[in-house]
Amino acid sequence: MKSKEEVREALLGILRDMDKQPEYREGADVFEDFGLDSLDQIEFLFNIEQAFGTKIEDDTFEEEGLRQFDRLVEHLHGAQG
Repeated sequence: MKSKEEVREALLGILRDMDKQPEYREGADVFEDFGLDSLDQIEFLFNIEQAFGTKIEDDTFEEEGLRQFDRLVEHLHGAQG
């Protein structure tokens, strides 16, 4: 099981692999603050699914506030088996 810090670093690594330059800050919006356009968003979600072995539906992403980076970290940390 990955720690929250490891989950955070894995997500930032995914963004870096997508040629983004994420600078973590509390309350960051995954899409707006990290400069993801609509195609990037799809790629990011796909990469999360591959890296964490979990599926996040678009509706769930919005409904659970997972655009907020720290909430996404919490969600993925809690979803680990």
